[in-house]
Amino acid sequence: MKSCLLILLSLYIVCCHGNPNKELSPKTVTDSNGNYADEESQLTYAAIPEGIEYIVKPEEYKYQGLLPLINGMQGFVGISFGKETPWDTFLGLVDGSVSFDQATILELGKWAGGYAACLVIGFLFFLIFPIVGFCFCCCRCCCSNCGGKMMQKRDDNTSAWRCCYIITLFLSCTFLFCGMVCTYVTNERMSTLFSEVTQTVQENTVDLQSFGNNTITQINYVAIDGFNFTAKVMLRDLNNIGPIVGGAVEESLSQQAGIDATFAQLLALDPVLVNMITDLTDVENKKQAIKTSISTLDASMTQLATDIDSTFATCGATCGSAPDTTGLKDGTNFDPDSMPDFSSELQDLEDVQDSNLTGLVIQGQEEFDNISVRVETESQSTVQTITDMVSDFETVVGDALGGVSDMLTLFDSISNLTSTIGNLGNMTLTGSLTVDDLEKYRWAGGVALTCFVLLIFLLQLVGLVFGCLGCCCCGDKNSTPTERGKVSNCGGLLLMASVGLVFIFGSLIMLLVTLTYVVGAPLEEIACVNLRDPEYTIFKNLIDGGSPDTGPHTTILGDQEGYLLGDMAFGDPSIPLTVSGMLTDCENDKSAWEALYVDNFFNLNEVLDFKSTIDVDTEIDKISVDLSTIELISPDTKTELTSMRDAIDGIDFTGLKSELSEQTVTADFQSLRTTLQSAADNTQGQPSPLDTVHTNLINHIAELDRIETEDYADVKTSQDEMYISVQNLESTATPVPDQINSLVTALESTQSVLQVDGEQIIKNESSKFAYRVVGVGEQYATFVNNTIRTSLGKCKPISNVYQSILVNTLCGSVIDSWNCVWFSLGWSIAFMVLGLILSVKLAKHIRIMEELHPDDPGTDLPYRPPTTNKVAPEA
Repeated sequence: MKSCLLILLSLYIVCCHGNPNKELSPKTVTDSNGNYADEESQLTYAAIPEGIEYIVKPEEYKYQGLLPLINGMQGFVGISFGKETPWDTFLGLVDGSVSFDQATILELGKWAGGYAACLVIGFLFFLIFPIVGFCFCCCRCCCSNCGGKMMQKRDDNTSAWRCCYIITLFLSCTFLFCGMVCTYVTNERMSTLFSEVTQTVQENTVDLQSFGNNTITQINYVAIDGFNFTAKVMLRDLNNIGPIVGGAVEESLSQQAGIDATFAQLLALDPVLVNMITDLTDVENKKQAIKTSISTLDASMTQLATDIDSTFATCGATCGSAPDTTGLKDGTNFDPDSMPDFSSELQDLEDVQDSNLTGLVIQGQEEFDNISVRVETESQSTVQTITDMVSDFETVVGDALGGVSDMLTLFDSISNLTSTIGNLGNMTLTGSLTVDDLEKYRWAGGVALTCFVLLIFLLQLVGLVFGCLGCCCCGDKNSTPTERGKVSNCGGLLLMASVGLVFIFGSLIMLLVTLTYVVGAPLEEIACVNLRDPEYTIFKNLIDGGSPDTGPHTTILGDQEGYLLGDMAFGDPSIPLTVSGMLTDCENDKSAWEALYVDNFFNLNEVLDFKSTIDVDTEIDKISVDLSTIELISPDTKTELTSMRDAIDGIDFTGLKSELSEQTVTADFQSLRTTLQSAADNTQGQPSPLDTVHTNLINHIAELDRIETEDYADVKTSQDEMYISVQNLESTATPVPDQINSLVTALESTQSVLQVDGEQIIKNESSKFAYRVVGVGEQYATFVNNTIRTSLGKCKPISNVYQSILVNTLCGSVIDSWNCVWFSLGWSIAFMVLGLILSVKLAKHIRIMEELHPDDPGTDLPYRPPTTNKVAPEA
């Protein structure tokens, strides 16, 4: 039964130490975003949400097969202008720091001399070419000069010249055809340009809106979801201040004061006490048994001695000398009453047992385990105060980052811009004319220009083919100029038709080329070349400025001491906020915070300084728990333990065992038996009254044997049993005094630690708890700091806007297409003029002449009068 109680007690103590009330509840903290906190409040934050996927992807412009044409155009523009744009001169002219003098003109002339020359050539061509055409026509029609006289002088090189003109004109037609194709392709490219530009701008505006929404979502995640999770962890710790602080206090006290060991010693004393009471009771019982057996032995030996003396007195000399019965009469020499009386010691042990050591252990354990409850009770006001501080800090963070979110709501207005851009095609310009109608007219004009170039090409090509067929394949090769065939003559007329059309419309086309070149070439050189520059040189030269340490820098707004945007945005020119730097950072997908130097506008560290709002240390220091009232064992119990120790120390186990080991009787049973047997032999067969003596002697021997085998044996057995009981008692009791001394010392030490060091231990563990709570806040501050500075609002969409709208759309689509128009038409005009010259020359070799030159080898032929049919003169 006792063993069962001890087992149950041990289980109780284990259960007390493993009480779920002393564990964190909950042990881990998670939320729907994947954030996680373990039992030690080590936080693992999930990655911030990426948000809506962006439509525009960073990619190079696709030239759609126009790359050779664009490269040719860009090469021509590059030749027209100098290598480097004189930005300092331009900015100086704008702000008046540079005068428009001869040196400036010379510098600008070096840069734009080729461009100016092209303009002069274009306008001169526009002015002079019609005059040249008019003079050419008058010269041919009125004066029969300039090839107008229908007569050709032949010589030995005529055929060679004709072949040369044919080949050269064919090559010119080939290049003219290339110009026509480029004109057509460019026109078709421009027909889809408006829809592509609209789509690109719409996609970028949608991406900008998505960028704003994604950034707001990320801010809400950091400021709201992230803080809610952090606050959840803080409140988890605060609500578990009892298990955390109290449990740590109990553990520290257990280690410093050895409470568990003390309770174990006190608990181990209970079975020892039970065994001692059992053994001591057994010793007392054995002592009573010895008393009884000795009393019986003494009475038997005394009676036997009396009977023997009486028998020998009756027998006389026949029995011989009487035996010495003094030993029997003296009885035993062992006095049980001289043995120690253990009743007082037994009473002391029973008193200690009555104090219920097991109950004391349970009571002490409960007192000790109530430390967590005390801590939790005494810290309720502190927990509530810190909880209110956490709520206040949430408001501070929410308001601060919410301001940024309000700024980003400006991106919502982009949706209106998106719909506006989508309706640009239906926008009315003048009357009922819409942008789409204007695009149709532009396309029709481009087709007309292409058809004109195609017409010139066809006239020249067909004329060339007819001329070749008439001269080479129709038997006219050796005929005289007046005898050429109609096919050859038709080819010459087609060539001259192309000449007339070029003279009529060539100047207008050149005017169109010049006007488009006036606008397109500078845009390509000044804008697009610099916009495509990966170093963003245009912004460095016009806007950015530089370090204040390197002196004033020329910008579009004048001389700037330091960085222009840093001065405009933050009022500090030393802040290196630049357009080029921002675009570079956004191209590398850095956060908007880093790219825009927002930390100069918004002090994030000040906002995240939660210690200024949540003064955990001060509040935790207010927690006060008095452990001096905890009493592990009462003074009365301690006194009883001391009395028990003294009682055990007073037992003389050595003397008791020595006394139990001594001989109990002095009588010699064997000698007495021999004497009685001899007397019995002497009286055997003797007449009465000796026969009666003989019978008595036989009875005496039997009684002596009985005394020896029964009464004396009982005494001896009782002595041995008591001796064993004393040994058992000794083995049980010997270590008890030391155990009691150790237990009393441990109890006094434990009580001293509770009363003297308990308060300091609570302060130490409270400080650790404060550090734990502060650590949760610091982890949140670190998370917010790192996230905002490196991950929140990655500004790749801004770089995409620059790349797709300015570089790809504005330059790659609009300006390049615009420039390809004048370059293709200019290319065509150049080969039209060359074809014009070659057509005039070749027409002389394939048309039917009206008369032969006097020096012509065929002048001996009969004269053939000129025909009046100009188109197909008769043969």
